[in-house]
Parts: sequence; structure tokens; C-alpha cells
Amino acid sequence: MQEVDDPAAILTVSNLVHCYMRRMDKHDLDGVLELLHDDCAIDYGDFGLYEGQDEVSDFLEAYIEGETGILDSFHLGINPWVTADGDTAIGRWHFLDLGHVEGIGAAWLAGFYEIEFVKNDDEWLIEKLTYDAKYFSPYDEGWVEEPMAN
Repeated sequence: MQEVDDPAAILTVSNLVHCYMRRMDKHDLDGVLELLHDDCAIDYGDFGLYEGQDEVSDFLEAYIEGETGILDSFHLGINPWVTADGDTAIGRWHFLDLGHVEGIGAAWLAGFYEIEFVKNDDEWLIEKLTYDAKYFSPYDEGWVEEPMAN
């Protein structure tokens, strides 16, 4: 296995992802936005692609207000794998979410995050976040009976 070249950068961006997930769960819009680069892009798959702070902010505000269909969530990011190269880094996480979804109720959301980071004026920021869904299932039926809810 390749040795970690920049452990400080890797730990910093890992902490940044922790802050992103915690702030999403606490519905802290301003806190999430301060973690994102001005030219950020967030690709939530079936939940949409949002490019730039304005589009991302509008989506996140709708999310916090419960207008996206996801009424609440609890992010769990596990199995991190991060590489850093100078002023850029890429990280991958398995993602499990305990969700409350309109029309479904309690739901499992699970998949993969791939996140690109950029260092801007000595501060690491999220430049692109991609969520690749594996399961979006009602809690009571589980992911075997209904792997992808509508």
C-alpha cells in the first residue's frame, strides 16, 4: 500500500467532511456554505446537480425547509480513503443515512461519496461532491425488498 504523503492535508479534509455531514444534520446552512468553494458543484444523483454557490445554496435552503422530500437525515460517513497532491485532494467514503423521507417515512439511504477538495489561501474547501446512491429504501421494507424507492 502506498504511504501517505501529506497526513496533515488528509486529516484536515477528513475533518472537513465530518463538519459537512454534521452541519447538514444540524440544518446549518451558513455552516455548510462556508465549507464550499465559490465554484463548487454538488451532484446528488437523482436529487439533482447543483453548480456554484447560488444553486447549491438554493438547494440546501430547500433541503433545510423540507422542500426536497428529505425531511431529515443523519449522515454516517465511513471507510474514508483520501489522497492529497499539493493543493488538491480527493476522498471517498461509504455513506449511510438514517432518513425521514416524504411519502416513505423512515428510510435507509446508502451509497458512496466522492469529494474533490481544493486548497484556497491556506484553507481546504469542497470543490465537488458526488453522491452515488446504492440504496434508497423504506426502513420497514429494507433494501432487499425495495432497493430504490421512488
